[in-house]
Amino acid sequence: MATAGHTIADFLARVRETDFARASRFEVRFQTPGVLGVGGDTKEISLMVEDGLFPGILVGTRPVRINNLNEQRANVIDFGGDAITFTFLVDTTWAAKRFFQDWMTSIVNPVSRYLSYPSEYYSNITLVSLNLKDEVIAEWEIIDAFPRSMAPISVSATNSEILRMPVTFAYKKWLSIGQNGEPNSESESDYINDNIVGDDNIDADQLINDVENDIPQFEDT
Repeated sequence: MATAGHTIADFLARVRETDFARASRFEVRFQTPGVLGVGGDTKEISLMVEDGLFPGILVGTRPVRINNLNEQRANVIDFGGDAITFTFLVDTTWAAKRFFQDWMTSIVNPVSRYLSYPSEYYSNITLVSLNLKDEVIAEWEIIDAFPRSMAPISVSATNSEILRMPVTFAYKKWLSIGQNGEPNSESESDYINDNIVGDDNIDADQLINDVENDIPQFEDT
């Protein structure tokens, strides 16, 4: 008779060796965007994060019909950059609300409706998972993030609970950071060729040629 490939003893031994990642052991670190002055202290904002999300990833597919059968083939990768939400505790200084209000009104001027350049309001967010000794066990960097929604805060004369403020961010992509503070793989750091796209001196024809040369060529057999 066949037996199980893993036993309870194997599971318990693994848990004793590594422990579990805990939902309550995390940090969220914000960087001040250019519109608010790069290098500003955001520690008090980071301290007020109550809930957060570690981002996911999605590989999109499309059906390809082969021999009267539909097969799913990958055709796109999505970092879920349209929305990631963090909930902040509101203290008596209302610092978190003012910080994100200033950030958002610097993106789109509420009077003139003029827009800032993306490079001025983009910022990075660092997500850190901690163990019970407050040691970093995993780290992710959210690239080119900015707040897109600050939810209303409900108050009531019959409620004495701490006020909470959800803020939703849009972003470009995220990277998994290794022990040395660098992306874990070359493929992550090179995903979307930022160096070429961001170079104002690059020739358009040369860019097209470079892209075409990167596309695998298949010969009919």
